[in-house]
Formats: sequence, C-alpha cells, structure tokens
Amino acid sequence: MDSSVDPAEILAVRGLSAGYGGRAVVSGIDLSLDRGDILGLLGANGSGKSTLLRAITGQIRPLWGEVAIDGVDLAGALERAKSGFGLAIDPSDLPVALTGRQYLQLVASIRGCAESDWPGVNVAERLGLKRWIDRLIAEYSLGTRAKIAIAAALLGAPPLLILDESLNGLDPLAAFEVKRIILALASSGRHAVIISTHVVEAVPGLCNRAVLLAEGSIAQEWDARQLADASHAPGAFELHVMKALSEPMSWQRR
Repeated sequence: MDSSVDPAEILAVRGLSAGYGGRAVVSGIDLSLDRGDILGLLGANGSGKSTLLRAITGQIRPLWGEVAIDGVDLAGALERAKSGFGLAIDPSDLPVALTGRQYLQLVASIRGCAESDWPGVNVAERLGLKRWIDRLIAEYSLGTRAKIAIAAALLGAPPLLILDESLNGLDPLAAFEVKRIILALASSGRHAVIISTHVVEAVPGLCNRAVLLAEGSIAQEWDARQLADASHAPGAFELHVMKALSEPMSWQRR
C-alpha cells in the first residue's frame, strides 16, 4: 500500500467516469469509504448504480479516473484489488448448473479460502440455506439465489462487501439476519459495506452514509447525523430522496 494512503480508507474513487462503447453513463464520481462505513447507494432505474459498481469491481474499464480498494490501484493491479472485495452478484447471473455448495467451492477456490470461511458466523445456517445447499441453483427461488450470492460474497471476510440489490426478494427473517451480519462487520472496524438498493426506507436504520445517483452523477449525500435524524420520523428520509430527485438543477449547479 502506498504510504500516502489512509489506512482507514477501504475504497477511494477519484474523478470516475465509466460507461459503454465510449459513452459515459456515470461521470465525475468522487467517493470514499472508511472501515466501519455502511453506504446506501440509491437511485432510480437507469441512474448509473450498476455501472458504478461494475467500474468499482473491475467488470468494466473506467473511461477516466481512479479506483483503489484497500490501497491497491484497480488499474495497476486488478487481481490484487479484486481480492479486497466480495460482490454478491445478481441472482440471475448465478451458474444454475451448479449446486449451492459447488458455487461456494468455486468462489472459495478463487478467493483462496475454505468454502465455509465466513466472518464469525455460519452464514449458510443463519440464512436457512442448509436444506438447499446440495440442490441445483436452477431449483432456487429468487430469494434463495440472493442468499447464496450473499453467502459467497462473504467468503474469506473481504474488507469491502458489495451488495447490488441483494436485499430485494429476501424473506423478512433472512433480511434481518443479513442486516445483523452487515452491522457486525462494520462494528468490527475491519470492513466497509456498500448496499445498492431501491428499499429507501431501510437505509437510515442500517447505513451511516448514503448517496443518491441521478443521471450518472451524485445528486445528494447524507452523513450519519442526517440519517439518524431522518430515522426518527417515519417517511422523512423518503421525502428527502424524492425532493432531491425532483430538483435536479439544485445539484447540477453545485
């Protein structure tokens, strides 16, 4: 790690623009996460959330800007940087010809860890996967696929955990357990978490930071105090988000 890098900083994104076919979908993104942070990534469909996460995780090459994960430059050392995060992939992208156990074994072999090397808890047991673990993923419901994707992302206890719409489709008990795991990771002071979600009302009680993407740029940011204030009034945070989306010129002029 470069000696100039803040050892508390797990993710550093500087001036990032990314897209497809040379056309930027997100542009001018500056974002950083420290150990202990849980960031809620919000935005309407087409706002650029998935493109941003694909650029951060090396799935697409940025057009401009820099990304560093746990002090490792993504462009200069892609494989080293990738070892610093666990990504819960879209349930529709899971290999349906494998069983849940085989998928965990595959991810563990890539990450160089055991198939049950989770941070502090047996995630398969906590998420109710035991009866499904040896069945084909093709037989899984959307919620069960989300569970196995999350379990795989947690293997090896990576410094950065990224959940891309992974809370969608979870049953209430599984969602509660995932949130408990996320909070435990953050409180350990060794990890940071990004949660991309449409479930706006869940953000104030779970995240200590939030950003809203609109038209490929960061339209609004909330810190821990602002989220804590919003959590005391039902619906208050949703109103903040709706207001930010309805007044795009206010952030374009900043």
